[in-house]
Amino acid sequence: MRRAFMQTGIAGLDAILGGGIPRGNVVLITGGPGSGKTSLGVEFVYRGARDFDEPGMIVTFEVSTDRLIEDAASLGWDLQDLQDRGKMKIISTSPSVFRQEVQHEDSLLLSEAQAIGARRIFIDGLAGMATDGEGIPGHMGAGQIFRMLIEGLYHDGTTAMFTLDAPAETAARGHLSEEFIADTIVRLGLDLVNRRAHRSLEIVKSRGHNYLMGSHSFKIVDQQGLVVYPRVQMPRVRRVDSTALGDLTARITTGVDGLDGLLNGGYYVGSTTLVVGISGTGKSVMGLQFIAGGARRGERSLMVTLDEPMAHVIRNAATIGIDLPAEIERGMVHLWSESPQEMEIDEHFAQLEGIVDTFQPRRVLIDSMSSYTGTVTSKEEFRDFFLAITRLMRSRGITSVYNYENPEMLGMSSMGGEFRVSSLVDNILLLNWVELGDTFRKALTVAKARAMPTSRVTHECEIRPGSGLVVLPRQIHMAVPALPFASYFGLLSRAPERRASSPDLNSGGQF
Repeated sequence: MRRAFMQTGIAGLDAILGGGIPRGNVVLITGGPGSGKTSLGVEFVYRGARDFDEPGMIVTFEVSTDRLIEDAASLGWDLQDLQDRGKMKIISTSPSVFRQEVQHEDSLLLSEAQAIGARRIFIDGLAGMATDGEGIPGHMGAGQIFRMLIEGLYHDGTTAMFTLDAPAETAARGHLSEEFIADTIVRLGLDLVNRRAHRSLEIVKSRGHNYLMGSHSFKIVDQQGLVVYPRVQMPRVRRVDSTALGDLTARITTGVDGLDGLLNGGYYVGSTTLVVGISGTGKSVMGLQFIAGGARRGERSLMVTLDEPMAHVIRNAATIGIDLPAEIERGMVHLWSESPQEMEIDEHFAQLEGIVDTFQPRRVLIDSMSSYTGTVTSKEEFRDFFLAITRLMRSRGITSVYNYENPEMLGMSSMGGEFRVSSLVDNILLLNWVELGDTFRKALTVAKARAMPTSRVTHECEIRPGSGLVVLPRQIHMAVPALPFASYFGLLSRAPERRASSPDLNSGGQF
């Protein structure tokens, strides 16, 4: 028979636990000082009393009742109100008194719990109970006391949560004291990552059900409490937009004059495109045109900008004739700006997923993916994150464009840089500067276009005030030194050579 589950009520934690904790489980929270053990335990009792009509008890050894109530208020939790209404009982005592109480059959602790009908109990600190009086004649061992307490709580149908200070390396090796037999063990961590404080949560074990393994991120948020973010690598059940995926040949305009023709009509619906180029070649301009093109067609678009604040993005769009505020006002564009400096990847992805599911865009632009490289800790983490994003967009039938700054073109080992992500996308567009004479001119090459025939010819392009990026036709003539690209070899090498003559009769003849 499947055991009933108890929801913790903590944001994001129940999803990782597969719905909650099996009722009656003994839960042990381990971690070093400042890792969030007390906050998790107090919120477990608070959410039960407030949200699920499950009265609870909190036992603390190190903090007074008044201080605990005051600290909880900063997180938006009114413990005093719950105490006044008989939904919660807070007991502040010492380890020695606690040990004595537990040894009596008419324990005041258990009596108080029974009096309020407690379904949850949180005891903050096993370390004191485990050492105080240990080895003294006439004293029960910590293991015996622990089992006696658990047995009394179990008969009352109470789910108990305890905290234990334990170094992360000890918990990682699984060498927690055998005296403390727990059904569920949650390990919390607080580490410095790239000089940022990073909180992590891992379900080490949990008897009676399946749960999501691995290390997940969490934050303690003012006026809210704990918010847990599943690790970005975690497999997710994706909603597939059957309408968008019904016609696998449907295309969507790029919004760039001359580019749709190079792509046989535009991007496939639901495809992913990586726009790679050196700074200043027009990646952001192309992205803005992609978003604006969707708005003109009545397709909602989401733009995620990491490199510039929203005001600058709006200003830049106006220079190429795009009125972003108007599109935002009529609900066709959602502009989300976030700084990558203090970004947590798991949190960022959860927020992105939430925006996508709420706003339901048909197009998404991320400008730019290279900004994430200062946030992730390894190449593997970046690739996992990129893969999670592409899967998210494909499962929703969203056509997505990702800008990526790569300072090299020819001679590079990967079009996606050192992170090896080029195999994860459907299309790759290369943008570059070409030096001809004493001028820089922009070049565009379709390096990859999955499931469509395309020419690998490099085309000249330019950014025009009021209209944006335009891909120029191959047959053009300009004043010297502005010769057409067809007159040169090796455009992407940055050291092109003039043709002595052109074998292509339609390219403009000899020069």
